[in-house]
Amino acid sequence: MFLAVLAFAFTSCEDDDPVNVVVCFTFTPEQGIKIGDTVYFENCSSEALEYAWSFGDASTSTEAEPYHIYTESGSFDVTLIASNGGIAETVTQKVSVSKEVVACFTFSPEESVKVGDTVYFANCSEEATSYAWDFGDSETSTEEEPFHIYSQPGTYDVSMVASKDDDSQTATSTIEVVADLSFIINYGGYSGDKSTISAFNIYTQEIENNYYTGVNGASMVSNVQYAYEYNGNIYMMGNNSDQVFWVDGKTFEQTANGITDDIVKPRNCVGNGDYLYVSCWGGDIWADASLSYIAKVDLNSNTVEKKIPLHYGPEGLAIVGDKLYAALNYTNKVAVMDLATEEISYIDLPAGNIPSYFEQDNTGNLYVNLGVAYGDDVTSTGIGYINTSTNQMEAKYELTGVSSMNYVDVFEFNDDFSKLYIVTTGGYGEPGGVAVFDVASESFEAEKIIDNVMGINGLGFKNNSLFCFFSESTTTNGKAVTYTEDGTKINEYETGIAPFMLLDVE
Repeated sequence: MFLAVLAFAFTSCEDDDPVNVVVCFTFTPEQGIKIGDTVYFENCSSEALEYAWSFGDASTSTEAEPYHIYTESGSFDVTLIASNGGIAETVTQKVSVSKEVVACFTFSPEESVKVGDTVYFANCSEEATSYAWDFGDSETSTEEEPFHIYSQPGTYDVSMVASKDDDSQTATSTIEVVADLSFIINYGGYSGDKSTISAFNIYTQEIENNYYTGVNGASMVSNVQYAYEYNGNIYMMGNNSDQVFWVDGKTFEQTANGITDDIVKPRNCVGNGDYLYVSCWGGDIWADASLSYIAKVDLNSNTVEKKIPLHYGPEGLAIVGDKLYAALNYTNKVAVMDLATEEISYIDLPAGNIPSYFEQDNTGNLYVNLGVAYGDDVTSTGIGYINTSTNQMEAKYELTGVSSMNYVDVFEFNDDFSKLYIVTTGGYGEPGGVAVFDVASESFEAEKIIDNVMGINGLGFKNNSLFCFFSESTTTNGKAVTYTEDGTKINEYETGIAPFMLLDVE
């Protein structure tokens, strides 16, 4: 009896001892947790019957082994309270959540990237600490924001791997690189030879003749009087046969027939909005000055919307603001047409001064060449300065030998508009040269930078180089010669017959 009571008393004392709750948890993954990852919590507590979790972001749970997804980055204090009746224990651990690496980049220029251009890459990645670039041409970089120069035309897939620790993401983009070509227009001959195109690669300094034929698989059927880039196309004024035709500015492909209706002896053109304005002589202008007109070409339908009469042989055209300027090659006037009303007024030039072509400066005013024209009694030659605000020729700068008798691009600004280069000739079969007009001093330099050369037929300017075109015969190939701005010869290239202008494609 005593032993039984003693055993009962001992057992009762043992059952009254407090529960020893142990709180414990682990979580996976332990590192590299990103926003949106699922974090699993494993409960290693003992003697507990209830659990209260706080995940440090205002979220809670009472499950034994919950999981949680963090929607923000940061360091979170995760707390577990394990309890049994009135007994509770608490433990806290930190969970670090980082943003996922995001790979992102942009580049400029985005369009019209040419061989030799510098492409700049801007890095818009997030959370990354290292970068691996592949420019698609076997060249790589680990810089954060590199630049790159492509040496060949093509389509390049650029990739950038942005990384941090064991996390990475890849961004890709495609860059179209085209050859940096300018086009030399070769007029052709007077005995049936039609125009050809010579493509000059500015980056490689190489020339490819018969470029139009090579691209299109056929030869031209006209003699190109003038070429002009507008809205992604290159428009050419073709004589014999008379037409306005065009090619794609990048591929040089002609995919449509030219415009022939109401196009008679086209000379020059200029674009504005959805229209191309074409100066047309309309026939034998030297016999009847009333034949000429401006053809207003609708570029949506590729048809002549109307013929705007303009007598005396409109030649070179320019648009400044809302006005179209036309140099009249058979009288001493420049026509000014209001583009909205199509009303025409005139700028009177001194007697014996016949205009031919315009060059627009960087202030919106015009220089016009005044030279020897077809059968006109010209008393002096040079260039005139037209203020387009007042529509007056405010100055005339005398220069002997300026000619509008050739199919030439007779004068051209340098890249910063500080100098104007102009062709002079003594007439057919006589030597000529290139004079330089200094814009700041409003005067011609004392010495020509090129002089006493035969067959000079036009010029152009590109990338600090002066291009001079020579045609010593109407039946044999001509040549293009490049010079520095001060007249030092750089190189010489064979072209087609009668090269006369350089078309720079933007």
